[in-house]
Amino acid sequence: MADPSIDSAEQALERHAQRAREVEHRVKNTLQLISSIVLLQGRRADGEGARQALKAVQQRVAAVSVAHRHVGWNDDSEQVEVSALVREIVGDLAGSAGREGVDIDLDLDSVTIPGRQAAPVALLVSEAVGNALRHAYPDGREGRIQVAVRRTDPGFDLMVCDDGIGMATETSRTGFGLTVVQLMTQQLRGRLDTAGAQPGLRLSVSVPMDTATLSA
Repeated sequence: MADPSIDSAEQALERHAQRAREVEHRVKNTLQLISSIVLLQGRRADGEGARQALKAVQQRVAAVSVAHRHVGWNDDSEQVEVSALVREIVGDLAGSAGREGVDIDLDLDSVTIPGRQAAPVALLVSEAVGNALRHAYPDGREGRIQVAVRRTDPGFDLMVCDDGIGMATETSRTGFGLTVVQLMTQQLRGRLDTAGAQPGLRLSVSVPMDTATLSA
């Protein structure tokens, strides 16, 4: 007669091995994602712009690293709490930017997503908030950035709104950063909307229920 404790231990080891394989696969995909972003950014870097390009890449890599740290297990599945993820990324960006005259308000509902969606969400937040900090308030201009995560039926909305100088005069905001936002929105099977906020810019990404699980 088989020893139940041995069977249980073997099953636990198999589950652990399966999880390790899943993590390894996700890391490989993430590294490919980073490589693609670096390649696209490198094509646009020229002279003095190379330093800014490198900084932008570093912020993207940092955002993906944060995403990996926030992945947890629940009932044998990888999950990430979006509000905690957004809060850390925004805090890192604000600290790096050093813009004391620009306040960032957070309004974050509790939303849980599958672990595979963490990196795209992290990059969306990094691009949207990072672009606002870099471009919306030139020459020391003061202002306020609002970041919200709202539960919807079904799914959730991620919104970033600033009261800066607006899209029309922010040519760099129509370039590579917006391309990354569009690519990540597609990966999430979401819908992207950008509009003037009079003044400023409002960016909203709606993520459907098949890629988001709302917390109770």
